[in-house]
Amino acid sequence: MKKKKILVLTPDTPHPSYIDLVVSPLTFLADEYAIHPLDSLSIMEDIPLSSFYSLWAQKLEAYIPNYDAFFGFSFGGVILQQCFSLFAGVKKPIVLFSTPTFADITLKNTLEKVITQCKNNQLDLALNTLYQHVYYPNAIPEYSLHQLDNTVAIDRVIYGLQRVLATDSTAIVSSCTVNHLHLIGAHSHLVNTDNVVPPQTGTLLQVPAAGMRVLRDNPHYCQKVLWEALRHAEQ
Repeated sequence: MKKKKILVLTPDTPHPSYIDLVVSPLTFLADEYAIHPLDSLSIMEDIPLSSFYSLWAQKLEAYIPNYDAFFGFSFGGVILQQCFSLFAGVKKPIVLFSTPTFADITLKNTLEKVITQCKNNQLDLALNTLYQHVYYPNAIPEYSLHQLDNTVAIDRVIYGLQRVLATDSTAIVSSCTVNHLHLIGAHSHLVNTDNVVPPQTGTLLQVPAAGMRVLRDNPHYCQKVLWEALRHAEQ
C-alpha cells in the first residue's frame, strides 16, 4: 500500500542536521505515513516580513496537492498560520506544535536575549539560554550544544527568532475557518496560554506533563491525539 505523506515545517534550528531530532518522534506514524521535513529556514532572504510570508505561500501552494497532512513546529507552525488562507476548502489535517500566536513579554524577553548573545558571537551561551526553556522541565541533552559552524548557526537562529518576534497571527487565528489541531505543553515556559490564542476553528490542547517538546515529553498522549486527528480526516 502506498504511504500517505506528511509535510513537516521544522522549528528554527542552528543547523539542518538538527531536523532529524525534531521529526524522529513521528516515527510511530511510519507504517502509514512518509514524513517529509521542510527546513523553515530554507528561505532566508533579507526582505520585509510580508514578502517573506508571500514567498512561503508560493512555496506551500505547490506542496498542498501532493501531501495528505501538514505539521508545523514552532517557527514552522508560525509559517503555517500565516499561510492558513491557502488551506481554505482543503480538508487535510493541519497540526501545530508549540506555536506562538504572538510574542508576549516573556517570550519577547527570552528571544531578544538569545538574539543579543548570538550577535555577540556567543553561540553556545545563546543556545543554552534558549534550550533551557525549550527542554524544560528536562535537562538539555549534550547533542544540543555540539560544535557548529558558528557563522551559519548564528545567522539561522537570529533570522528565525526575529521573525517569530515580528509576527502576530492573532487576527488570522481568531477569524480563520481552517480547522486545525494545536498542541502546547502544559508546563511550557515559552509557548503557553499567555501567547497562544484559541482558534476560532480548531482545537487547542494543553498536553499534560509536557514542556515545549510535547511529542517527547508525553508521547502516549500525543500519539493517541495525532492518530485520532489523522483518521478523522479520512472519514
